[in-house]
Amino acid sequence: MKSLPIVYKTGCWSFIMVGIGHIVTSMFVPNTPERTKIIQEMKNFSISMLGTESNLYLFHEGFSLMMGILLIAYGLINLSFIKLSMIPEKHIVVINFAVALTALVISIRYFFIVPIVFLGTAFSCFLMALIFNARSKSHS
Repeated sequence: MKSLPIVYKTGCWSFIMVGIGHIVTSMFVPNTPERTKIIQEMKNFSISMLGTESNLYLFHEGFSLMMGILLIAYGLINLSFIKLSMIPEKHIVVINFAVALTALVISIRYFFIVPIVFLGTAFSCFLMALIFNARSKSHS
């Protein structure tokens, strides 16, 4: 089925775009007086874990950058699967469907429209890929 690789790649690129957007957004958030105050309060909230001293702001920034990198990596790894085979294995598509669904639900609950749209696109693409995959396997 010719549509399957296109739909699958679109889902992968949606994850990559969310990751890039995540990193770019965290780098270019404007410093308002309110944000500066909150950042200072986060820096004052000390965290001690396994002998390491840190603060809430560093954890927040680290988690944010890590999330962006992992989203990009997830999309790129999945793009590599389509290079190996024009029809990804069903279990790969099922995993991507489940991850995209979970990410979409979390996004709807906690985030704003941009990640919701990209993750909704990823979810829709992996759902279609799952359907196309099942149809192409049954016609083989």
